[in-house]
Amino acid sequence: MKIAIEARPIKWSYGTGIGNYTFSMIEQLHELDHENQYTFLWPDDNPAPYIPFKGNYSFYALPKDDEREALEIPIWLSMERADLFHLPQNGFRIPNSKISKFIVTVHDLIPYFLPEMVRPSFLKRFTREMPEIVERADHILTVSELSKQDIVNIFQVDPQKISVVFSGPTDAYHPLPKETVKKSLAQKYSLKKSYVLYAGGLNPRKNVAELIYAYSKIYRDLPDLQQLVILGGSGKHTDQLKLLVQSLNLTAEVIFPGFVNSSDLPLFYNGADLFVYPSLYEGFGLPPIEAMACGTPVITSNVSSLPEIVGDAAIQINPLDTLQLAEAIVKVLSSQAMRNDLIQRGLQHCKKYNWRQNSARILEIYRQVVNG
Repeated sequence: MKIAIEARPIKWSYGTGIGNYTFSMIEQLHELDHENQYTFLWPDDNPAPYIPFKGNYSFYALPKDDEREALEIPIWLSMERADLFHLPQNGFRIPNSKISKFIVTVHDLIPYFLPEMVRPSFLKRFTREMPEIVERADHILTVSELSKQDIVNIFQVDPQKISVVFSGPTDAYHPLPKETVKKSLAQKYSLKKSYVLYAGGLNPRKNVAELIYAYSKIYRDLPDLQQLVILGGSGKHTDQLKLLVQSLNLTAEVIFPGFVNSSDLPLFYNGADLFVYPSLYEGFGLPPIEAMACGTPVITSNVSSLPEIVGDAAIQINPLDTLQLAEAIVKVLSSQAMRNDLIQRGLQHCKKYNWRQNSARILEIYRQVVNG
């Protein structure tokens, strides 16, 4: 087979769920597949530092440009004589003409469920294009049973056209020596106290303001007076959260390290006494699994796909119940026995989210789709 993959999300969406998904999939396909040929769509002429594919491959340089993409992607697929084109970024830029078989990964349908929490331009594009993407695709991958059912319900798709292949953490997420972690965090980020961690996006859907409110009610009662560390880049959502922290007189207790390189994320997970992820909606929700893989206990929401993904390895709370969230934080941090139990459950549970296994399943789906 000649397999073409839209790889540009690795660079465009670096550090996000879709970027990590594309990177990890390609990395493991290289390890698993020694018989098929690969070609990648890339935004410039220098893919080597980014694409984790060490074997021979071809690539086509194409920057983000709607008119050029509509014209040149079909030409690229024809030149490469591709049997299959996989679009991991929700199927955007799927060609109008049927040059090859098309597989798309639809991660979630958040714009249909929480339109008020999506950028207007993205909402317009997503709701305009997604019905056509689902129709044109020969097969759809998604990352949870919940997302599969959402696709079936909204677009009336035959369930047989959809396969669930979970996401997962990279090998970088594993337990590290505590003293080494503490030293690194103190030197690089001036973090010297115990802390509760949040990592992920900072848009309203992630519900970080609710975590700050919950923390404000109990921070004086925490056994080690743990700080709250919130990871995420700069922007209007970060500024709004910082204003909330100031209004609650928590500037000394709530820390915003800013954007953190993905290579340092395992340090933050390992160094935390507790990881809290109160998101309102997730197609998968990778950060709780990354935290589990690092041996950190997890509290997360009891909504959307999160109960499916974390199982009984995390404490689940109503993300809109501030008091319940606050009480759960105190309960976990006050009980070493509970923390140890959650750590062991998490380390065992996260083993099911394995990218080698995921990519082997994707490769089998490639074969099935191409062979009809």
